Amino acid sequence: MTIRLRLTIYWAAVLAAILLIAAVTAVRFFARQQWSALDAALLEEAENTADQIQRSGAASAPGILQRMSLETDIGAGRRARIVTAHGEVLDYGHVHTVPPPFDPSLPTHPAIVGDHAIRFAVVPMMYKGELAYLQSGVRVTLVQASVDSLRNLLLLMMPIVLLLCVGGGYLLAGRALRPIESVTAELDAIGPANLSSRLTVPPVADEVARLTTEINSLLERLERASATERRFASDAAHELRTPLAVLRTGLEVSLARDRTPDENRAALGAAHREVLSLCRIADELLMLSRLNGEVMVDRHRLNLRALLSEIAGTVGPLAQAREIKLSVNAPEDVFVNGNEGHLRRLIVNLLDNALKFTPAGGSIEVGLKSDANRAILRVADTGEGIHPAELPHIFDRFFRGAGSPGEGSGLGLSLCREIARAHGGEIEAANLPSGGTAFVVTLALHREDPNRATVPLR
Repeated sequence: MTIRLRLTIYWAAVLAAILLIAAVTAVRFFARQQWSALDAALLEEAENTADQIQRSGAASAPGILQRMSLETDIGAGRRARIVTAHGEVLDYGHVHTVPPPFDPSLPTHPAIVGDHAIRFAVVPMMYKGELAYLQSGVRVTLVQASVDSLRNLLLLMMPIVLLLCVGGGYLLAGRALRPIESVTAELDAIGPANLSSRLTVPPVADEVARLTTEINSLLERLERASATERRFASDAAHELRTPLAVLRTGLEVSLARDRTPDENRAALGAAHREVLSLCRIADELLMLSRLNGEVMVDRHRLNLRALLSEIAGTVGPLAQAREIKLSVNAPEDVFVNGNEGHLRRLIVNLLDNALKFTPAGGSIEVGLKSDANRAILRVADTGEGIHPAELPHIFDRFFRGAGSPGEGSGLGLSLCREIARAHGGEIEAANLPSGGTAFVVTLALHREDPNRATVPLR
């Protein structure tokens, strides 16, 4: 069922309920108004007649009652009579207008009795020195006919009005949904090959315009992501082609002629080095793919200070062998909700990068602290720093600066950035005024979650 048809059905149901309630209310209000006006007229006439009889005396009663029974201004079928407590009756008027039976317990104040066919005004009065009741009645067919006519008219008009309104609602719904149909048609024409296309934003700033704007933003993000993936695939193929070509050439040369054992050993060593490079690139590519496409579920409460101390203890001998001073400043425990393997890879990559670019006699300082919401990890070295033109690109995949050593795939810092972002943080790099480079990683602090298990770092 289309949205247009559903909207029309909802509109028809709501409108039918509104029309029914309005019709019932109108009929009841009109009937109450008509009956109230009739009752008021009957009571007023009966009270005036009773007062006139009491002033003129009992002898004038027959003439007054007869004249009252002949009046038709209130309605046809008039009847007027006086009933005393002793059963004396003075009766004039239409014989079919049946008066109410005499009841000695009638109230001592004017009242209306009867139904929607015949109504009487009953007024107590003094007649021949005793309490009596003047009963002035009328047939109410005109009032009932007016109420019935209004009800029948509404019953006739309601389906017509409902049909016209539902038809108009169906047309208006189609008109209102036309921009969405246009957006759907434009979206259907956009494929993977033309993600640069954008939807036409309506000139009126309504809900459809906002929806179109958001879809355009989504298309822009998809275009960037698609371009990034294509560039990533191209860069990966380029990076893999060189070691594969070297490996293939070495194997072909080795197979071209007989070689001595030493030459074969040298060829196998070169092939082994290229295979290790390929394995390292494949491992980093796989990790990048997982970070980009998966949600890390293996997270727990992790003490960054303990993890940093453990890694520094492992890297310390390597720094010492290169005559580089490695110092760690982590005065307090800092807890994050993270993946231990990924964060270990981030720290190791930063320290490995610092060791590559720090000359002998230099130093590497690692600091760890926290503020209200973040854990802050800082790795600073005393190397030559990064060329200002290269600084914005160091986190791009496969980027290697002019001063980079021959080894490395150019994916290490890209991995660091993706790991930081996967943990709700970010990584930045800046050259120090005194020389060297500082990398600052910010991560979201751990927040207690009663549904998550707490696993300390060994």
